[in-house]
Amino acid sequence: MVVQRCVWACLANSPGASSLQYNQCVESRCVALSQPQSAPRVPDFQSDWQMGMASNGVHRYAGTQAEQGYAFNYFCTPQESYFVLAALPIEVGQYRLIIGSVEYLVPFDRNRGALTVDIPPGSAFMQAVQRGRMLTVQDMNRQPVIRFSLNGAGNALRTAMAGCF
Repeated sequence: MVVQRCVWACLANSPGASSLQYNQCVESRCVALSQPQSAPRVPDFQSDWQMGMASNGVHRYAGTQAEQGYAFNYFCTPQESYFVLAALPIEVGQYRLIIGSVEYLVPFDRNRGALTVDIPPGSAFMQAVQRGRMLTVQDMNRQPVIRFSLNGAGNALRTAMAGCF
């Protein structure tokens, strides 16, 4: 669409499509826009976790984002502790969450609006998230859904939990 807008701009600022002025404009300004860029590959996850107080002023949080704004977040208060798969267009149900070589079958519900699962602070899954390098989410047919970096998760989660428990 960017290239097409460039061509239209050249046409609007020239005597017509058969003019030298139009052809020079397209050649100098628009052709480069249509060429693939040789930028480095962007990974499908961000490498660091964020943490702090949630916007509601009640929950502490820690989390990371992946492509298209999808997120894996942890929220807690002194009364609750849970993970959220945010903005993913997937159904409620059980998913395979894989950290290293260990697979966890995790049942997500929408009791809080987004896909959530209650996870106690000292659980094996919580400890794996804190120590792991990568979280891979698969459906029950082992089809990949998304991956999240766990780089920085340990510190972010410990900081969030320290404010809750």
